[in-house]
Amino acid sequence: MQTLHTTVADEERVLHRRRRSSLNHALLALLRSPLHGLLDSDVCELSYRAPRSGRRVALPVMYAIDGSDVVVLVGDAPAKSWWRAFRRAQNVQIRRGGAVRTGMGRVIRPDDEQYESAATAYEHRHGIRPAGNDQIVVIENLMSLEGSNADR
Repeated sequence: MQTLHTTVADEERVLHRRRRSSLNHALLALLRSPLHGLLDSDVCELSYRAPRSGRRVALPVMYAIDGSDVVVLVGDAPAKSWWRAFRRAQNVQIRRGGAVRTGMGRVIRPDDEQYESAATAYEHRHGIRPAGNDQIVVIENLMSLEGSNADR
């Protein structure tokens, strides 16, 4: 019989994941409530279907606007997995300002013609420039969903 051993580091990682998950749930609840205006200028809800499982994923993310596109910086990307769903363009929904919009999300690389504009927009909005292992996800072709408050 094999004995399983856990380390303090393993336990700390699990606790950190639980705290992050609880915070994400609280932020999503606030973004979906009439109090969404408290967060709308910095945080929006990004939701998509996971490519393998088909499971619906919803995350609060910091964003910037670059023209008609939404830019999301994935800091320390190797430690996160959600952004990998956008290595190939796929449908995504954004909830911002009480409105839900649909578009196409994709990871852009430094050699993409949009990269510099997206990175600059994010830096101007949040004072953070992509570096090292960071990734940028851009959401393009946003369209309002019927029944959402798109004009807010």
